[in-house]
Amino acid sequence: MKVLQLHCTDFTYRAIKETPVAEHPPYPKEGDYENVLVCFTCYEKSDEGREQEIISAYVENIKTDTGRIGCKNVLIHPYAHLSNNLGSPKRAKQFLVELTDALLKEGVDAHKSPFGWYKTFTLDCKGHPLAEAFREY
Repeated sequence: MKVLQLHCTDFTYRAIKETPVAEHPPYPKEGDYENVLVCFTCYEKSDEGREQEIISAYVENIKTDTGRIGCKNVLIHPYAHLSNNLGSPKRAKQFLVELTDALLKEGVDAHKSPFGWYKTFTLDCKGHPLAEAFREY
């Protein structure tokens, strides 16, 4: 799994058009967040069969990262553009739901944007040293 994390003052998205692998019903088609760690998340073929291991490591890293930057909101934003070796869309959808649920169980204010939709988004990334990070699991 590859993740681009951006600590944003503001992040807004709107689902515009579904792809053939779109989830139904989609998670909220629109979202507007303040002081949020946006996690552009890409599920890869090499993640298949390692989901629980990845979720465990991811949750611990997110708790550490949000603690360091003083942010309690996290948005999991499916983003296939980080890899050319994508995993099964069906498994990816389930994985991202489980990932979001695991964060919620650990007290993280976690949200997820819709999987398989073309989305517009605007963001205002903070400029501190920890505002941008790349993670690979």
